[in-house]
Amino acid sequence: MLARLTALLLFSAAPALAADWWSYENARFGYAIELPSEFRLLTRPNDGDGLTLTPADQSARLLVFGTNIPSGDFSTQANIRVALAKDDGWQISYSKSTSRGISFSGTKQGRIVYVRGVALCNGAAAFFQMDYPKANMQRYDAVVMRLVRSLHPTKKCAPTTQIVKSFPVTG
Repeated sequence: MLARLTALLLFSAAPALAADWWSYENARFGYAIELPSEFRLLTRPNDGDGLTLTPADQSARLLVFGTNIPSGDFSTQANIRVALAKDDGWQISYSKSTSRGISFSGTKQGRIVYVRGVALCNGAAAFFQMDYPKANMQRYDAVVMRLVRSLHPTKKCAPTTQIVKSFPVTG
């Protein structure tokens, strides 16, 4: 009986959590992501780079931000993000990257971090970083997976050849 009640509570809470999300779009960098309504805005930078959010119990922290990549090379920026996390003491246990996206996760002092980044137009990138207690892994893993699926560019980048072709020919 107790097992059935526990299962019922777990399954009935999951759809409610999954249904309550809101969309955030950053026009400056050209990306969008869905955010859980249980998270509240903690800070918003004046420059419009992104958001810092946390649930009411402050057990987790979610950073969502855009950045300009100095070299314009997303792969290099992705490797830098992993190196910075390692320098900060995170033990990285998962990492997958392509020229257009990166995901990595790790642990430190009983906490889990998950980072996802996607390349944007004009040498920019969008990232989210969420960290939370290992003890709350079941609560937040579904949140992380939805964040991963929802982070995406909102602008279609023009291929370099089209940009070059659009310049007038001089002679």
